[in-house]
Amino acid sequence: MKTQLRLFLFASLTLFLLEQCQPKSNSDNAVQVPTPPAPANIPVTKFDSIMQLLKSNDILSKADILELNVIDTNYSHKTTQSNFCDTSIQLNDSIFYAIICLTDEYLVCSLSFIVTIDEKNKKAIASQFLQPNCDVDFSLDSYKLYDYKIISNDSIQATKTTIFQKKDRDRTSPDEEKNIDHKEEQHRFFSITQTGQISSVK
Repeated sequence: MKTQLRLFLFASLTLFLLEQCQPKSNSDNAVQVPTPPAPANIPVTKFDSIMQLLKSNDILSKADILELNVIDTNYSHKTTQSNFCDTSIQLNDSIFYAIICLTDEYLVCSLSFIVTIDEKNKKAIASQFLQPNCDVDFSLDSYKLYDYKIISNDSIQATKTTIFQKKDRDRTSPDEEKNIDHKEEQHRFFSITQTGQISSVK
């Protein structure tokens, strides 16, 4: 009986020691790294999309133009779906302006406007008519051409050139420049402040 008891105790002790000597799994020793929180989903608004179109000089729909809500309704409500941003200039961390060309419903003219944008508050601040760009009849005695250039980040020069042609009988050259009698230029200057206000002087 004592022998059987000894054998039982020996077997139990052996099993206990074997369990204690088993190597622990890596999962037991692994350092627990906290799972980072999922990134917050920041909603993209309609105005975010419009600002992206302006900064990439892309096509703007009529709905985009109306969403800006600063261009004269006589023009914004009569434009087509094929408007575009010609250029955009960043003034500071929160304000930029864009030159937007609106195509009229008759597809005869595009009208350019300066539009200032408050990027942080996601709204348009102001707009100012810059110039027309219409189909030209070069057979007329006189016609007008329009152009503009960025003088500095906050200043634009718009130029209207009136072309006076020679009389019909003297307009014989295939080179249009040689049929011109003279030109007259008028300049207008636009200034954009750091707060997005637009002013103009002749």
